[in-house]
Amino acid sequence: MSRDKIKNLQDQIWATRVSRINAETRLIKKESFFQGINIYYSCFTIIVSIFSLINKDDKLSLLTLLMTISLLIAILYLNGQKFLNNAKEYKKNYTELHKLQLQLEHVSDGDAKLIKEIEDSYCKLLNNSENHISYDYYCTVYQSNDYYKIGRWKNIRFKYYWGSVWRFMIKFMIIILPFLLLVVSEVV
Repeated sequence: MSRDKIKNLQDQIWATRVSRINAETRLIKKESFFQGINIYYSCFTIIVSIFSLINKDDKLSLLTLLMTISLLIAILYLNGQKFLNNAKEYKKNYTELHKLQLQLEHVSDGDAKLIKEIEDSYCKLLNNSENHISYDYYCTVYQSNDYYKIGRWKNIRFKYYWGSVWRFMIKFMIIILPFLLLVVSEVV
């Protein structure tokens, strides 16, 4: 097997491993963000509830009821997503991928049998794990060195930036949503 084929396999394994690392990081951050949002929304709902009780405001009481029900549904849904469990699975997978990378570094060009075993192991690891999302791969290319980035970055940079912007906007909207609801309830 030629050195180019070995290098291509090394690149594939490396990109998959780093993308899985990015997926793990994304899921851990997502879990942390949603735990913080749950606390934030709970505190906000309690404050609005107390305020509506003090002022005997029926609109705010209704808003509090709707927020409480929505918060309960959101918490149940987000707990069902199991972000941390999925992150652990990604970690197991990228640890095994790293072992393959290390094996591949010590393979000689003529050892076709060992290269085939590594390819088969790589395919099994891909098959036995949930795939990362495209954005994880975009992050991999964005964070990579010039060698890997050349030829790839041009095709995905818009997708990477778009993914970053809309993720920020969603988080921003989730954070300001209770205040928007409060303003809308006062206007209506």
